[in-house]
Formats: sequence, structure tokens, C-alpha cells
Amino acid sequence: MRKHIYKISKSIVGNKRLRSFLFIFNLYLSAWAVSSPQLDFAKQLINQKQYKAAISTLNSILSNNKNDVDALYWKGYCYQKLENFTAATLNFDAVLQKDPRYVPALLEKANVLKEQQQYEEAIRYYTAVIKQVDTSINVRNSRGMSYYYLGLFEQAIKDFNQVIKMEPLNYLAYNNKGAAIFRNQNIAAPSRVDLMLALSDFNSSLSIKPDFELALRNRGIIRYYLDSTDLAYTDLLRATQLEPKDEDAHHYLGKVLFKQENYPIAIQFFDNAIKLVNYDADMYIDRGNCKIELGNFESARTDFYKALQVKGDRAVIYYNFARCSAAEGDKDKTFYYLREAKSAGLFKNAIYYSYIKKDRYFASWQKDKDFIDLINWIKFGK
Repeated sequence: MRKHIYKISKSIVGNKRLRSFLFIFNLYLSAWAVSSPQLDFAKQLINQKQYKAAISTLNSILSNNKNDVDALYWKGYCYQKLENFTAATLNFDAVLQKDPRYVPALLEKANVLKEQQQYEEAIRYYTAVIKQVDTSINVRNSRGMSYYYLGLFEQAIKDFNQVIKMEPLNYLAYNNKGAAIFRNQNIAAPSRVDLMLALSDFNSSLSIKPDFELALRNRGIIRYYLDSTDLAYTDLLRATQLEPKDEDAHHYLGKVLFKQENYPIAIQFFDNAIKLVNYDADMYIDRGNCKIELGNFESARTDFYKALQVKGDRAVIYYNFARCSAAEGDKDKTFYYLREAKSAGLFKNAIYYSYIKKDRYFASWQKDKDFIDLINWIKFGK
């Protein structure tokens, strides 16, 4: 599984992010009351998103005083907003060389590292900020997200819980916590207890912000796993309407429709997802299985080949090739692909024996001697 609820909400968006950083910056500087007309003008330009003009003003300040940490910080901030992360990092590092406890630079350095997916380093800088200024929910949320992306879900949950404690109506933290709870388990067989805990968090997020697309998408996925397909359909359809470019919402809506045996419409949503992300093997596998149900075997095989090309799980893909061949009644190809699936390690997970036993496409061969011998070879190597 590639994503499920991988994509969780960002902790800081739009002007809210700048206001939060200004708060931390002003808190840090309040004891010194440092200010200048030129610096104030640069901040105004930054508020107006005129970053290049702000850099010009800041360069003027630095030409007179190259050690002005405030000007260096804001210059780095401008470069970060312009996505010139190398220049941003150089300026933040210059600030921290002069003052290692300069909170705004620590924070922005952490954000740059997170943006570059250097999560372990980002956590170190977020922690340094929290040790000095434990008042910003956004710092906790950002560190929690960094833990999340490292797969350290327990630590992520602690940070999201702290955010909720500090701000009980923080819908972002509820969504992120629910995602972390869901991911902190065996996703192939999620426990009902964890699903219900995650569902509770997504419900809390949506009670605060009813049209929060990510929480709707995530709740829909949870409901899919709970087999509440009608409710999942409602959530996921609304999510696709709110954010047409959310590939996971389209993908899981297709999976819900597959469960409901509405195969033609399911394929439409799998098509939507693949148009947005054409490198997810699971999407091709799911669409291929839809096509098997509709008797489009050649097209189903094409999807499974595409899944191989994008480096999907070969064992699972070979298993689905076997299902397709079984649906066509081609015994030789079915056996060939089941052997390939075994060689690729599929049957290390014993659940696939149960899948084969219950699968209607293999049903006609359950008493066939050759099929019985093959299953025994898969199980016992003989």
C-alpha cells in the first residue's frame, strides 16, 4: 500500500503561518525592542509577498551592518518563500553562527529541512525551538508531522495530543493524530479498535470544520475499512468535489464502488486517480481487478503489466495475473502465475491461502488433482 492516509494536513497555511512566525519572532525580540524603519519596511513588503523587493531592502541594511541578524533572518525567510532553499539555509546558518539560540532562524531552518524531507534534522531544530518557546501549536504540529513521515507514529501522536491540549479546537491536529493512529499498525489488516480511534479523531476534526477535505477523505478511507460503504461513499465523493486533485479520494472512491459491485463507475474513479498519479501500482491493480469483473481480461493484464513497470509488489501482481487467467479458464497460465507469486514471496502471508480458497475464480479447481498438488507445493514445497 502506497498511501492510504499518507497525506496529512500541513500545520501552517497562508498568512496564518506568517502571523505565527511573527509572533515567535516578536516574542524573542521583545526584551530588546530592536527595530528600524528599514527593517519595518522590509517586513511590510514581506507581508505583501513582495519578497524580491524585501531582499533588496534587507541587502541595503546588511551593506551597512553585515552582522545584523534580524536582516539576515528575514532575508533567509524571503528566499525560503521563493523556494530558494540553498540561499535560505545560508542565511539561517549565518544567523545561528552569531546567535545559536535565535528562535526564528531555528524554526525556519527546521521548516526548510522538513520541506527537503530531511525529517531527522528538522526534528532536532523544532525541539530546540520548543525548549525555548513552548507556546506555538504550529511548532508542535510540524514536529509531529516530521515524526509521522519517519514512521515514528507514537512520537507524532504525543505531539498532536499536546497541540489538542493547548488548543482543543485545532482541527488540523485531530486529523493528523487520526492519520498517525491509523498508520501505527499493520495496514494490510488494520484492527477495528485502531480504526475506531482514528474515526473518532476525524469526526472531531470535522465537527470543528465540516468541509475540511483531508479529514473527509481520511474518514472515508476509515469507513471503507470498516465496511461502512455508503458512509464512505458520501465522504469520499464530497472530498473529490472539494479537492478534485486529491488522488487518494478518487482511488478510494473507486475501491468503495468496487465493493458495491459498481464496476464501470469504479473504473472512472480509478482513471481519475491514475491521471493525477501515474506511478502508483495499487491503482493499476485495483483497476485491473475491476476489468476482470467486467470480462475485459486483456485490458486487465495491461494494467497489471503497468503495475510491474512502476515497481509494484511483484508477488501481489503475479497473484492478480493468476486471478485473471483463472477467470479466463486458462489453467496453465493460472498455475504459472501462482508459482511466480510463490517465488516472489506472496505466501509468506498465509492470508493468501484463504483468498484462493474463497475466490470464485479458483472455485472450479478446488477438487482438481493438479490444483491440489500445486497448493501443496506452495504450502510445503512438495
